[in-house]
Amino acid sequence: MGAHQVKPDVTTRTLPKCVISLACVLAIALLAACATPSAQPPGEAAGAAAATSSDLPGDISPSVTVEDPAADERGVADRLDQLVPSLLEEHNVPGAAVSLVLDGKVAWSAGYGLADRALGVPVTADTVFQVASVSKAVTAWGVMRLVERGLLNLDAPVERYLTRWHLPASDYDASGVTIRRLLSHTAGLSVGGFPGYPPDQTLPSLEESLSGNNRGAGVVRIAMEPGAQWSYSGGGYILLQLIVEEVTGETFSRYMQREVLEPLGMTHSSFEWRADLRPATAIAYSSAGSPLPNYLFTEQAAAGLYTTAPDLALLVAAAMPGTGGEPAGRGVLSPDTLTLMLTPAVQLSDQGEAWGLGYILLALTDGSVRIGHGGSNAGWQAFSAAVPDWGEGLVVLTNSENGTSVIEDVLSAVVDQLGHGTP
Repeated sequence: MGAHQVKPDVTTRTLPKCVISLACVLAIALLAACATPSAQPPGEAAGAAAATSSDLPGDISPSVTVEDPAADERGVADRLDQLVPSLLEEHNVPGAAVSLVLDGKVAWSAGYGLADRALGVPVTADTVFQVASVSKAVTAWGVMRLVERGLLNLDAPVERYLTRWHLPASDYDASGVTIRRLLSHTAGLSVGGFPGYPPDQTLPSLEESLSGNNRGAGVVRIAMEPGAQWSYSGGGYILLQLIVEEVTGETFSRYMQREVLEPLGMTHSSFEWRADLRPATAIAYSSAGSPLPNYLFTEQAAAGLYTTAPDLALLVAAAMPGTGGEPAGRGVLSPDTLTLMLTPAVQLSDQGEAWGLGYILLALTDGSVRIGHGGSNAGWQAFSAAVPDWGEGLVVLTNSENGTSVIEDVLSAVVDQLGHGTP
């Protein structure tokens, strides 16, 4: 990255114990709830519709895709085939999709349960889910690609790139708001998350959302001294979305499709709910088991990605070298850029948690680092993680607000099956 590869701007803040006690990077789906009084992670919808309890009807046996599974793959597949259907029933979760990365490649994917309870449509490996704040890790790839090309400077004031909207005047120095700090949630910006918009509602423009026309999330503004501490901000990521559009002259979704998703082979993924993805998209369900609207997002960079488990696993795998000599970054980003993204920009605690550029990081006892991101929107819970030094990763997607319990148990089972002990 040459002149653009600068030393991390390290900030330290100790988080509440509720965050530290959560398993691995699954904590990220709940970080905003612990860090701010108003609650939910970016993309979490407030005021989900009231619902009545419902049992899981129909067949919840797995729909599985396996390519020459080795012993580890088959062991995980067999264990999850036994475990996941019972977890779905226990936690009133209609469906889930799982993908496993081994040796730096997507090794195995499976669908369990139902994408649509009313019609009895099963989840398969090709079922599309909304992945909420996992979108931020993908967004970081797109932003860092522009840094590599010299179109963005990690440490320049973001106002340098803005013409369509500007940060409101505040008591703080706006020159401290930089790309690096937006990516690492240290820019001091407000708005933890966004509720999304009912599908029959006209979406506000990006500038309107930033200015507070966003169903109650609030105006994106400088709420604390930039660089002084960590504070989770979906608002910072939609500012990144605007910056991408400003410097490329195209929509964020089109840029991400061409520069990140398509090169990685993520052909069933989009930051827009495209017509060709809709027939394969699962129905979202409340914690009580009732279907929810598919909330849409102007704030795509923070919460709007639609994808499948195998597609998201391609991104997970791309963060590490492949067994065929493929470099980390897979040509979308350089290995040096990935190293920078996975270097702590801010320490979250004295127990190994940190934040890089787009990823939460957890130092493990063997010296390796677990990377990842979680997500929680109304009716959706998502999780992705990897340990690049091991060549291993995991994606779990669910179509229910109860999905966290399923994700935790799947993570524990996979870690145990692969011989890594407690996650």
